[in-house]
Amino acid sequence: MTRFIAEISSNHNGDKRRCLELICAAADCGCWGVKFQLFRIEQLFAPEVLQASARHRDRRRWELPLHFLPDLADAARRQGLAFGCTPFDLDAVARLEPHVDFLKIASYELPWLDLVARCASTGLPLMMSSGMADEAEIVQALETAVTSGCRDLTVFHCVSNYPVDPTHCHLAALGSLRKHLPGDGVTTALGWSDHSVNPGVISRAIHHWGAEVIEFHFDLEGLGDEFTGGHCWLPEDVAPVIRGEVFAGPPDCDGSSELAATASEQEERLWRADPIDGLRPIRSIRTAWAREREPEKPAPLVLLVAGGPGLGHVARLVALAEALRDGHGFRAEFVVPDSGDANRMLARHGFVGHGAPPTLERLQNLNPALCVLDRKEPCGELVEGLKRHGVATVVIDRPDCSEAHLGIIPSFGWHPERDLPHFFGGPDYLLVRRDITRLRPDKAPIPGKRLVISFGGEDPFMLTEKTVRALAALPENLAETLEVEVVVGPGFARHRKVWPSPELAQSRVRLLDMGDPLESILPGVGLLVTAMGVTIAEAQVLGVPTAVLANYAEDAVQVAHLVESGSVANLGYQAEVGDSTLAQALADLWGRPDARQSLAEAGRQQVDGQGADRAAELVVGLLNQKHLPKDGAC
Repeated sequence: MTRFIAEISSNHNGDKRRCLELICAAADCGCWGVKFQLFRIEQLFAPEVLQASARHRDRRRWELPLHFLPDLADAARRQGLAFGCTPFDLDAVARLEPHVDFLKIASYELPWLDLVARCASTGLPLMMSSGMADEAEIVQALETAVTSGCRDLTVFHCVSNYPVDPTHCHLAALGSLRKHLPGDGVTTALGWSDHSVNPGVISRAIHHWGAEVIEFHFDLEGLGDEFTGGHCWLPEDVAPVIRGEVFAGPPDCDGSSELAATASEQEERLWRADPIDGLRPIRSIRTAWAREREPEKPAPLVLLVAGGPGLGHVARLVALAEALRDGHGFRAEFVVPDSGDANRMLARHGFVGHGAPPTLERLQNLNPALCVLDRKEPCGELVEGLKRHGVATVVIDRPDCSEAHLGIIPSFGWHPERDLPHFFGGPDYLLVRRDITRLRPDKAPIPGKRLVISFGGEDPFMLTEKTVRALAALPENLAETLEVEVVVGPGFARHRKVWPSPELAQSRVRLLDMGDPLESILPGVGLLVTAMGVTIAEAQVLGVPTAVLANYAEDAVQVAHLVESGSVANLGYQAEVGDSTLAQALADLWGRPDARQSLAEAGRQQVDGQGADRAAELVVGLLNQKHLPKDGAC
């Protein structure tokens, strides 16, 4: 019996409810399995590509959140479906292994034998597509899989056009592919990965060429992110094919039996994963491809300097840098602490990062037109030095540095001061990334059942554990109404000796220790418990009810302003709040959905998500005022 696999690809639109609907629809159509894709763009595309191409950076919205995996796997199996996924990097294999029934190598990744070997070594059933590959590449991938431990292998013939004309499907290649299937000791199957959306092609692949597995791209109603490509099936169209109600197509879709890239695939072969580093495109064309997209006249360089605990300083500078680059055409580069997490964030958003420390000599040598400083340390000496060398200076959140040309104070409680006319701030200048603002709903959503605990990457006072202990003390009738998710940040490794704590053994507490960006977690949250920082602004843009447990006594002014505005609940200053007091405050808040809804609406009204654009306009005005040369020279 032919096995049909619904390839969801990125038609989930980043929405877990939609994922679950797609799984149910696949089961209703009669599928054997369902498959998703797991990638992060900074591990998919080379840095040169992300720096040069907004189109490739926008693929961030196609990513599948990691924390969806357990629920999707459970949902698929409840529907009687096998659950599979395509990893696009080595780390993704480890993330997927506990959850999937099979793995798949995509056509674009077939030349990356390290990925083939890593997938095969899991012992899971492995599928691979042969699109764009020549015979030697296919044979090498099959040999790598078998020698690395694969004992259950499905190989798909595929033409990597989206969509592909039926007359270009070359189904006869299935016969040639069959000759290369491994022999004794390996269970094998032959398949067709469809991009034709043609019932006759699939039927002929099965009944004439003996395809045992059919993979097809699947959408619900035509609103998936990939549907406009023209290669996705809808339920009502594919169900009759799965039931066998379609006659085989004509021989003109058989084409050539040669195992080789078609003429229409030749250019796309260059965009496969490089066999050495696994990034797209192949290394020999990256620099030239990016250079072709450089403007004829180089724009002024804005250098953004971040320093401080966690990723908060980097995140808000990324928001400003995107507004300057995408809205005004400036070049933007960073000087950041030498941190893997910071560098990944920059790569993800297409920015160049230079390692710290940000000495005056180093900054001057980078030849910026303007420097933006967002550092925990005093900036006065650095600002004065930059000004002496003709560099315009902007400071973030440093009202003590009045000597800067421009100051931006992204703070809830700040008000303009008469003696600082060149400083701007308050909620209107909160720097929120576009990944957050694009998700902003038309109105504050009704709070859901999820309670999320997120104290950032450092959590110096271990407030995560404190909050979990408090939740464990909730009355049972309240505890049953919530789902607790604990976000473990990138700096959390030092807590490993005490985590997971006994409270986390409770079934209703889920540890999100998988590196998902917060924007994939926040939508639909019933209550966010956090500390002062950029997370509050991000939550308020999305209309997420928020409660603050402050790390530091000096946070009191901002917390008081937020409470006065009705946009957050104050859980107190951590050094003065006992576990029982915190438990009672959380119980009172969770037991009043109306109060949480009020927090959500007030927060959404307070933060509109346009702060980065406003700040960028001020920076542009400063550059224009100084009449700096267009090439950025000082």
